[in-house]
Order: sequence, then C-alpha cells, then structure tokens
Amino acid sequence: MDEATKRKTYFLLAATTIIWGIQPLCIKWLVAVWTPVTITAMRYYFIGTTLLALSVYRGEKLLPPRDCLLGLILMGATGIGLNNVMQFTGLGISTVTNCTLIAAASPAITAFLAAIFVRERLSLLAWGGIVLSFAGALIVISHGSLEVMRTLSFNEGDILFLLAQVAWTTYSLIALKIMRRMSALQTTGWAGIFGAFIVTGYGLITGQFAPVMLDASLWASFFYTVIFGGIMAMLFWNIGVHNAGASVTSIFQNITPVVGMIGGVLCFGEVIGFKEIAGAASIFAGVYLTTHGGLK
Repeated sequence: MDEATKRKTYFLLAATTIIWGIQPLCIKWLVAVWTPVTITAMRYYFIGTTLLALSVYRGEKLLPPRDCLLGLILMGATGIGLNNVMQFTGLGISTVTNCTLIAAASPAITAFLAAIFVRERLSLLAWGGIVLSFAGALIVISHGSLEVMRTLSFNEGDILFLLAQVAWTTYSLIALKIMRRMSALQTTGWAGIFGAFIVTGYGLITGQFAPVMLDASLWASFFYTVIFGGIMAMLFWNIGVHNAGASVTSIFQNITPVVGMIGGVLCFGEVIGFKEIAGAASIFAGVYLTTHGGLK
C-alpha cells in the first residue's frame, strides 16, 4: 500500500471497531424480543440488498462470477450465519464484557489460521503488538484486577463467543481470495444475502425465525446494527482485509474494549480510572506496532 491508501485503510478499520464496540449494547436489548436467528436474518436481508443495489448503481454486474459462488456461500455460512448467531446467542447468556474480552483473541486466531491457509507471516514486531494489545484489552476488561482475570469462568455463552471469532476469521480469509475477483461491495452484499437465506432456512426448520413488531427504541437499535454495524462496518472491514491483509486488519478489533469502556461510562455510570486508561493506551500502542511491523 502507498501511504495515502494505508492512512485511509487504517481510518476505516478504526471506525469499524468503534461501531462494533457499540453494537453489542444494541444486540443485548434486541435479543430480549427477537431470537438471534431472527436478528441475523433480518439484518442481512437489509444489508445485502443495500450493498448489491449500490454495486449496481456504480455500474458493476449484479451476478457474481460462477467460480466465486462457493466462496460466497461459505462466507455467508461462517461470517454471517455462524458468527452472528453464536455471538448473539452468547449475548443472551453471557455479558458484553466477556464478548469484548474474547474478541481480543481474534488477532492471534487470525494470524494462526492465516499462516496455515494463506502463508501470511507477521514480523516479530507485529507479534509483539498483538501481545501488547491483548494485554491492554485484559486490563480494560478486568479493570486491572489480577483476581478478576484469575477467577474468570467461561460459560456456554463465552464458548460461543470464541467459536464466533473462529467463524469470523474464516470469513475474513475467504474474503481475501474472493475480493481478487469481486469488489468489496459485491462480496459483502452476496455473502450477506447467502447468509440470510441460510439462517432463515435454519430458523424455519427449528422454529427460531419469528420476527415481531418492535417499539421505537428497539427499531433504532436494529437499524444501527443494519446501517452502521452492517453496511458501513462490513464494507470497511473487507476493504481493510483487501488492502492490509487478514492479520493486520484483525488487530483493530482490540480497540473494541475501549469503546465498550466508554459506553459503560455513558450508559451505566461506570468510572474510568488509571488502570483503564493504561489498558487503553496499551491497546492503541499494540495496534500501532502491528500496523507498522507488517508482514515478514
């Protein structure tokens, strides 16, 4: 990447993680009324249709290349179906805190799988950035308490969060290959549509697809997840994967706990102390090291 493209890419990735840091709060409210299957399917019918309409408006062909269909279906099954349903189900069982903590493991998962499947290797400096950023995420989530980290017990929801990160990493690695043939708009749009169909089919078979009317505040939460958490963030993410690679892109997810910390202050009156500020600084330092360390 040239310097201008790098700055633009990193800005888009930072914006994405801020958006995703807020999204679990919206989902936490929505799962009290809609099932995770319903939320996922309804979101991606809107998201996929909008992105494909934008791609056609830009003069791109509507239908994807035939040799990309399998990859798009797998993206829909992993990044849309498995990732969203498992994460949303987990939010109904566990906490937003544990969700953001486990998401901080995503860079290590991504780097490991990228090394296996696409032979992408990070430099020692970049690996140091991952470690530093993950340590910062632990400080933020635990409020600097070793006792909290030592006694943290993972329930079924936490396991789902971890599996959701594996599914998301798989999505990102497939997207890296698909976007050599298709634009980010088309790739994200078709993956969303295929994912919505897959999730709807599963929901109809299991009786979990059951949309009901929402009140005004819940509709606002839903459309935040569609417009910001879906259309904008997924497009930005795929641009990041295309320009910076899967491993470097994934490190930006460690900004999410900082956003969650700020959200806690604004929504629940939580207090930010020195340990939280130190953790946030460590996360941003880790992001800097990884993005400047690059690949071997």
